[in-house]
Amino acid sequence: MFFKIDSFALIGIEAIKVNVEIHISNGMPSFTIVGLPDKSINEARDRVKASIINSGFKFPMKKIIINLSPADLRKEGSFYDLPIALAILALSGQISSDFFNCSSFIGELSLDGGLDPVKGILSMTQKAAEIKKKYFFIPESNINEAALIKDISIIGCKNLKNCIEILKNKNEIDKYVYKNFEFKNDNLNKFDIDFSEIKGQYRAKRAMEIAVSGMHNILLIGPPGSGKSMLAQRAITIMPDLNFDESIEVTKIYSLIKRKKYELITKRPYRNPHHTISETGLIGGGVYPKPGEISLAHRGILFLDEFSEFSSKHSEALRQPLENKSIAITRNNLSYRFPCSFMLILAMNPCFCGYYGDESRKCKCSMREIERYWKKISGPILDRIDMQIKIPRLKEELFLKNKDIENSSTIKERVKKAFLIQSERYKGKEINYNSEAGPEYINNWINQDKDLKKILADFSKKALMTARGISSLIKISRTIADLEGANEISADHAIEAFQYKISNII
Repeated sequence: MFFKIDSFALIGIEAIKVNVEIHISNGMPSFTIVGLPDKSINEARDRVKASIINSGFKFPMKKIIINLSPADLRKEGSFYDLPIALAILALSGQISSDFFNCSSFIGELSLDGGLDPVKGILSMTQKAAEIKKKYFFIPESNINEAALIKDISIIGCKNLKNCIEILKNKNEIDKYVYKNFEFKNDNLNKFDIDFSEIKGQYRAKRAMEIAVSGMHNILLIGPPGSGKSMLAQRAITIMPDLNFDESIEVTKIYSLIKRKKYELITKRPYRNPHHTISETGLIGGGVYPKPGEISLAHRGILFLDEFSEFSSKHSEALRQPLENKSIAITRNNLSYRFPCSFMLILAMNPCFCGYYGDESRKCKCSMREIERYWKKISGPILDRIDMQIKIPRLKEELFLKNKDIENSSTIKERVKKAFLIQSERYKGKEINYNSEAGPEYINNWINQDKDLKKILADFSKKALMTARGISSLIKISRTIADLEGANEISADHAIEAFQYKISNII
């Protein structure tokens, strides 16, 4: 006797369909699961048996073989408890339903038959909708997350018995479909920090506004206490709210690492890992690859404070993700892809003691030590940082002044307008921000202005810029023009952009 039911597996952030196939025959009672299951799936045998019995059904004392197809794909997690239990009950003749063929099932069973939440439900629901399934039966605690996906009916089940009752209720199944989701994004302006708390540092704040407006990577260099961390922490407060599609993207990533009740993520991520983090923790990976900090910062900010303390392996590992906006991790001939389109903020001191170039405190480092300090920072990584800015120590008279300072909401409105301009410019394209623009856009921005070309050429020669550096200079100029609502890049825009391209540390 044979029966099949549909479920899913996760490959990175994406889900693929898995057929849970069952064969029951006479012989010595046994319960075997094949199809490259991991330990948690093999342990499903005991969970499924106990939950079936404790839900008031009989567990067939026969030879049971479960195959998770495709068999050459390694499966992990406890996703398959519910479909395995339903397949056993259906093939043993204890239940029947017209909805098995048009539905998919996922869920972890507890010993009493209760359904516990699973990770990655959002990706699985998207896949179920893509393959035209009409219903998706999931744990009730995952329902708010799954309901984000349209074109499929989500049915949340409290336990195994409840799931079976719904399947049997042929004429009233639609009353169990969850329909109460509504996208809300009204809580993002509530932050405990604000740009108005940063006194002075007007040039640095202007640079941060430009960086956020075009999602440009930025390096902040200054002595201890100059306000580098304050600036980086408050950058998130001036970023426009996530739209629905971006919220889905971010939620899919966090759904891979969270098992508890989880709802739509509506705040842009802000990640600030310590320099002792492992390479796997930063980039992602593991035996069963999981997203790292760069992916958890997707559509938000990754702030690496004291960047000089990060190992060279960490900084070199950032090179490819910064270019491609995604990371591919290969294990056993299988590639796991995680998105990582984030704004990178780096902060560091100018030297070992931290006071090189400080007007009020003498640096204790020799030039050789300063050169050795900067040799720790990879040239290719610095080349990928669009903006570099020195932040001097705040003077006492500025610190003690209570002069009115722009708050985050005011700056955010300007940034929002720049985001809207870019949204229209790149509509229908795979890019979203000026920092991601390719040669096609860059050439169009400067083709008609010979004077602008000459200015850019002079800047490039003066600063010994690479091709990537010239491109980022033009992109920053375009963002400044967007903030001013200008259709074309002017010489003034390029001149201001150039100020954020040279750090002149040594």
